[in-house]
Amino acid sequence: MKQKILLFAAALFILISCAKDDPTPEEQGFSLPPETQTGANTFGVTINGKVYIPRDPTGTDYGGVPIHGILINSISTQPWFEVVIRDGSSSVGFRMWIHFKDLFTDGVGKHSLKQSNFQDDIDSIQEDHIFFKIWDARISNYAYYGSVENQAEINVTKLDNNTGKWILAGNFKGKFVRYDNPNEFIQINDGRFDLNLNTINNHIFP
Repeated sequence: MKQKILLFAAALFILISCAKDDPTPEEQGFSLPPETQTGANTFGVTINGKVYIPRDPTGTDYGGVPIHGILINSISTQPWFEVVIRDGSSSVGFRMWIHFKDLFTDGVGKHSLKQSNFQDDIDSIQEDHIFFKIWDARISNYAYYGSVENQAEINVTKLDNNTGKWILAGNFKGKFVRYDNPNEFIQINDGRFDLNLNTINNHIFP
């Protein structure tokens, strides 16, 4: 009888171990991608010592739209342009919105970010800004952070269609304030991206 209990306990331990949350990017040994300008469809950022990269989840969004690690959000009649990044493979996930007021007019160079209103799409302020959500274990919920007025920037290093590829590459850094606590900030120093706008919406992020 004692042996059966021990076997049952061992089996239960294995099941619990298998059901453990998916490892975080840093637990998997993920690292920031190199800074390139080739349309490599890469993105990476370090937040509070953790590296976040885009990862495709399974399933679909409402309306049957496939979910991807990076999506481009824009409307042809509007000047604004968004890059939406998500880690959909870990149990708690991550999402970031990079909103450009008028990317193709402003072009290559440094874009000083405005105070984020933590809204995307047509609800966004019509300014360049970034906001993101990360898991906060202290409250067992997500916390939102947004760019601080003139204390964060995106440096667009390439915006080119001469090769037949819509390449958007650059980096970003700065100060980001917590949505529900104006006294709490996160400093980002090494966000980077290299996107092929022709293929990004169908690119696979394992």
